[in-house]
Amino acid sequence: MDSNAHLSDLLNLSSRTSTFVSVDVVGSTQIKTGQNEQDIIYTFLAYHKLVVDLSYAHHGEVASIAGDGIMCRFQRPDDAAGLAQDILGQLPAFNKKQNHLTQPLALRIGVHTGEVFQSESMASGQIISKTLDITAKLQQGAEANHARFSEATISLLGDKAKNFRRAGWNAALGTNVFDYAPEGLAGAVGVRKLPEPARVLVVEPELGEIAKLKKTLFGSRFDGFTVFNQNQATLAIGSWPPHLVMLSLDLPWKTGWEFLTSLRRDASMSQVPIVAMSHETTGDTIQKSFKIGANGFLRKPLDEQQIQKRIEMVLREFYL
Repeated sequence: MDSNAHLSDLLNLSSRTSTFVSVDVVGSTQIKTGQNEQDIIYTFLAYHKLVVDLSYAHHGEVASIAGDGIMCRFQRPDDAAGLAQDILGQLPAFNKKQNHLTQPLALRIGVHTGEVFQSESMASGQIISKTLDITAKLQQGAEANHARFSEATISLLGDKAKNFRRAGWNAALGTNVFDYAPEGLAGAVGVRKLPEPARVLVVEPELGEIAKLKKTLFGSRFDGFTVFNQNQATLAIGSWPPHLVMLSLDLPWKTGWEFLTSLRRDASMSQVPIVAMSHETTGDTIQKSFKIGANGFLRKPLDEQQIQKRIEMVLREFYL
């Protein structure tokens, strides 16, 4: 880019006051060490979804995602504060129901309000401001499962910040810092009791894998129904609504992926856990299955111990 283009960018800069929320996982590298790959992928995708969905629910937008760090932007500081409080409030339920790792996720959050500059001639969403730097540094200085607020944000919150604790002056940032931590733990929301026997629909074309699933699952606790293709599965769901679906992605003509997509578009199946199974076990395959809507993943050939472990983990997310 030539100097005239740089000058054009500067001339087209516009300013706007916004409140930013920076969220990051404490010690994520250590948490991931020695963990199963699909457990890592599922847990961190679920964490991203939690923060992104709550950001939109509080009238914000996602400014950037870098690794495990998420930066959100708000027009109103009270919406930003609401996001920080909501994330920390829902974290215990997340760790109980959606975290598939052996350690709970701990989060740090920073919140700051300031002026930002943007230009229409820059890349979409590009922001120039030390406001983001201050927000990120507030997050880095927060304790685990705490949110740190700048005085600029606190001054705009008024009585909504009366329960926040003044942590002192931060000379490096040039602001008083205030701390927030939730008083109580949030309980699980929308969790149902798993009936016994629970109905398990197995969509699997390989007889050897069906035998392993039957040996591991079916008995006093689970009642099973096995089908071999998408059309049979659709008929079974209509007359025998399952509490859990074990879905092979290795169905002919890629219908495993298509069927997983259609199940997640069906309102009656939106709260039914699905465990995907496949011989294709790359990270991309596992991540794709979770993004489409699977709640767990099993590599083929199936291992009986892993079947039991994965199903217990997935059921914990949806049922008591």
